[in-house]
Amino acid sequence: MENTNNYNNRTPSDQLPTQESFQILSSPSDATPPVGSGKSSSFVPRLTLMVVMFFFILCLVIFIAWLVIHPLDPAIRLNSLSVSNITVSNPQFAAKYDIEFTVNNTNKKVNLFVDQVEVIVNYRKGRLSSKILGEGEFLGKMSEARLKVELGRDAVCSLKDRVFKDISDEWSKKMVNFNVKLSITAGFESGVLPTKRRFMKFQCMNLPVEFFSTKGTGKLMSGGKDCLVRA
Repeated sequence: MENTNNYNNRTPSDQLPTQESFQILSSPSDATPPVGSGKSSSFVPRLTLMVVMFFFILCLVIFIAWLVIHPLDPAIRLNSLSVSNITVSNPQFAAKYDIEFTVNNTNKKVNLFVDQVEVIVNYRKGRLSSKILGEGEFLGKMSEARLKVELGRDAVCSLKDRVFKDISDEWSKKMVNFNVKLSITAGFESGVLPTKRRFMKFQCMNLPVEFFSTKGTGKLMSGGKDCLVRA
């Protein structure tokens, strides 16, 4: 009975748990991150995006600038063609070709630099000889230059039977119709803009060469011919 009275005599403050028993300790993972750490982590992606956008806009400006300038292809004219030292032996029509061109830069605001030229002499679709010229040629605005090419007998190509027969027949009649093709790698320059490079193909078709004898040199009958751009 004494114990019961002692329990009933406790005050409310003695019956309730203390305030300290309800305290919750915060874990280290809930700690507040340092000030400025979010800004530093987002700085690198933003900088990368800005650099990419800068180069994109720069390339776009250069593209539009060249689109407005619109440089023209050079005008090429074949001035002369001579064929000598001919040897006809199936399947080759061996000869020496001397060709002279005039290359004209028709642009008023753009310089032209010719890096490389490949010259090909054909009979119909058969290649007779070819040569690559690696020496560059600079042409200022509205200027022209002479290009002389000599294709020796060491660059002779073999022909198909039908093509060989046809050119042999024409040569025996002292008249052969040649075709000359050019492949040009060139660069256009204007002010501070980067060089605009272009690959162009030209063709000078139906060039009648007359031979006064089967052992002599053949000369181009016409006074020259303009070469057309081949698409």
